[in-house]
Amino acid sequence: MEMSVSTSQVFPVWDPAAYAMAGPTDLIELRPPPGGQPLLLEKASIETLVRAIVRGKALHVSGWTGTAKTSLIKAICLVPENFCAVCEALGFTVKPVRLFEIEMVTFETPGELLFRRALKESSTYDEESTLVRALQAASQARESHYPVIWLKEIGRVHSASIQGGLLNLMDPAEIVLWDGRRLDGRAIAWVADSNYQAERDATHVLVTFDEALQRRFVNHLTLDYLAPEQEVEVVLRLAREASIRVDEVDLVMRIIKLGQVIRRHRADGTLQSLSPPTIPAYLEMLEMTQALPHWSLFQIAKATLLGNASRDDQKLIPGVFNEVFGMPPAAEDDVLMGGNLF
Repeated sequence: MEMSVSTSQVFPVWDPAAYAMAGPTDLIELRPPPGGQPLLLEKASIETLVRAIVRGKALHVSGWTGTAKTSLIKAICLVPENFCAVCEALGFTVKPVRLFEIEMVTFETPGELLFRRALKESSTYDEESTLVRALQAASQARESHYPVIWLKEIGRVHSASIQGGLLNLMDPAEIVLWDGRRLDGRAIAWVADSNYQAERDATHVLVTFDEALQRRFVNHLTLDYLAPEQEVEVVLRLAREASIRVDEVDLVMRIIKLGQVIRRHRADGTLQSLSPPTIPAYLEMLEMTQALPHWSLFQIAKATLLGNASRDDQKLIPGVFNEVFGMPPAAEDDVLMGGNLF
């Protein structure tokens, strides 16, 4: 696979003139969410999320692990500078986002979406769920904020019936609770993230997506990995910002090519024990080549992109490395002996 450094530009979201020049498929740089790093994604993906939030729509964000689903949601919802800049560019009223994070994996039955039995002073009572409390707060925040209910990892619930239990709560007009109380559901945005568009990776999809619930999501955003040339450009840019010295662009291109080879193997059903390659993983491997110059590239790859391999997958790793860098010294002997590759 041949690749080159992309000649396309990266447009910072905080520069209105530059942002206006960017096309739908151009990369936009966002300020990092708390504890994260700068994020570069296509303009169309960013605007799809922002519009859904402003219009109070239900949006399903899906894609392979490592395609920045979580990072995108956090960068837009938790970094006012990013959200406000896109709002202004699209002509939307600028208000802050109020994000309510709901961990879907914590619900074991549909009833727990509404309440759970709780213990207080040696007696039990029905305690409102985190979702119900979030909906009440979201309904009250509509005038001053853009409220967002974030259903995290909706594909990892314990059963599809839990997803079905969301149907009555996701009413875009009036939400009726179990006790008859009514909440104004207008202007409340729902965002769910999942791996359903990449469900061959069954590790991250535990139940079939409830069809009725799926229809409630009127907006859909499927994220994919960047093209190899774009990944090279992103890594070079982020390396400069992180003060990681890049002496040879060719090394960056080879690191990313290794990631592409790993993804190809995973798509073919092999090397499932390896983590999907990500931009932070590329940067880590690049930084380790400088921090540990006495290590071989094979050792560094084993500690980063090729880490966590199962015993069976370890037998394939020398060949994967060889596709990009050439056979590592003594790797063939290590595999034949069944020993560690270090």
